[in-house]
Amino acid sequence: MEKQLPETLLEPEVTAEMVLKRALADYRKAQIEKQIDDSLKNRNKVEFIRLTNELKRTT
Repeated sequence: MEKQLPETLLEPEVTAEMVLKRALADYRKAQIEKQIDDSLKNRNKVEFIRLTNELKRTT
């Protein structure tokens, strides 16, 4: 049995662009979170603050 996809009013290209942008944003967020973890391990307060501010802007 084939699975039916919900109808959308968006063009496939627009949908693909939205998915790609979301995937890139999620990837960048994960990178920042790892860098935050590293800054905590290294006790680098300046880097921690910079990265948490960057993370706030991405969400």
